[in-house]
Amino acid sequence: MGHKVRNTKGNSGEIREPVIVVSDVHLGGKNSHCEDFRDFLKWLNTLSDNGTSVDCNGINIDIKKPGTIVLLGDILELWDPEEDDRNYVISDLLTTISILNSIDCDIIYVIGNHDEDLLAFKKAWRKKGVEHSNNGKGTFKMYYRSYPKTNKRTEMEGITIGEKKYAFLHGHQFDRFQVFYKLSRFLSKTLNKQVRIDPIDWFQDLANVSFTKNIGLKLNGPTLIFCILLVLYGLVTYYWFQDRPIERNLDILWIVISSFFVLTILPKVVTFLNTEIWRRIPGTIVKKCKPIEEVIKKRYNAKKGGKIDANIIVFGHTHNAGYYQKEPKKDEKMFINTGCWVKLSKNCIEKENAIPNTFLYIDTESLYLLKWNKEVKEEEKKITCVKDFREVLSQ
Repeated sequence: MGHKVRNTKGNSGEIREPVIVVSDVHLGGKNSHCEDFRDFLKWLNTLSDNGTSVDCNGINIDIKKPGTIVLLGDILELWDPEEDDRNYVISDLLTTISILNSIDCDIIYVIGNHDEDLLAFKKAWRKKGVEHSNNGKGTFKMYYRSYPKTNKRTEMEGITIGEKKYAFLHGHQFDRFQVFYKLSRFLSKTLNKQVRIDPIDWFQDLANVSFTKNIGLKLNGPTLIFCILLVLYGLVTYYWFQDRPIERNLDILWIVISSFFVLTILPKVVTFLNTEIWRRIPGTIVKKCKPIEEVIKKRYNAKKGGKIDANIIVFGHTHNAGYYQKEPKKDEKMFINTGCWVKLSKNCIEKENAIPNTFLYIDTESLYLLKWNKEVKEEEKKITCVKDFREVLSQ
C-alpha cells in the first residue's frame, strides 16, 4: 500500500518506528479505563516526529509520535462484557476507533483470549482480500495470538528494531488456566486445521442474541429466576405426561415452547455464573496480577521458547507490567509485560505492586516501559518512566 515510511533507518524496514505497545484495555468491560486510553491516544496524536521530553529517573528522554501501534490482545472485552452485553463493547470501541484512525501510523492487532471472536472477522477479511487503510496514512493488520506469525514449522522469527529482535504474544500462552486454549491448539495440530473450543464464549454468543437480551432479564439474580423456571418446567412437564396418553400435537408444542424459553434464559445464567464463580475462587484475582518473574519461571518452556528467534519477548495478559531476564550476561531472552488499562483490585496493587495504564515504547536506540498519568495536567508530567532499558540494548 502506498503510504510513506518514516523512521525505519536502523531496523529491518518491516515495521515503522517508534513502536508503541499496549495490551489489555478490555473495552466494554466494566473495569476498563477506556476514557484514560482515549486521552492517551489523543496525546499520542499531538506528538511530533521530534518528540516531547519526558523525565525518566532524572534523565530527559524523547518520546516521539509512533510509526506503529501494537494492540497486544484483549483490547476488546468480548468474553465478559459489562452486564454480559456486547453493546458496551461497541459503545467503547466507536470513539476509540475514530481517534486511532486519525493517527498517522500503522496498527497491528494481535488477537488475545478475550477478543478471540475477532478470528472470525480475520478469516472473512482474508477470504475477501480486504486491505484496510488507516485514514489513508497507514495500514491495519491483524494477527492471531502472536506477531510476527509463525511459519509452517511453528517457528517465529522476531522483528528487528535496531540491534534487537522482538516477538509479540498476548501472553495467555503462559497461562495454565487456559485449558480450552491448549485443547484447541492440540486439536489444531492434530487435525492440521484451525480449531477453537470455548464453551463460555459460545454461551456469551447466545446471551447476546437480540431475543435473549430483549426479554428484559438483568443480571441481578438470574440464577434464582432460572431455578424457579426449571422447577416449574419440571413440575408442569411431569403433570402433563402423568397417567395420560400423549396428545401428540399439544405435547410437542409444549415441549418446544418451554424448552425454547428455558434455553433462552440458560446462556444468561451461565455467563453470569462464570464471572461470579471465578471471582470467588480464592487467589484468582492475585493470580491475574502475577508478577512477570513468576510467570516466566513457572510457565515458560525453554525448549518451546527456543523456536522464538527473538532477544526480547513482549506480552500482556496478566495485568502486571514488569520485566524479567534470567541471566543477562549469558544473553538470555528478556521478557517484558506491557501491563493493562483496567481498574486493579486492592490485592493487585498492594500485594503484587501492579500499576494500570502502562505501555512500551520502542525505537532503534530506546526501549522504555512507561505509565500514563490521567490526572496530571502538566504536559511534561503526563508520562512516568517505569523502566529505562537502554542499557539492555547496548549489551
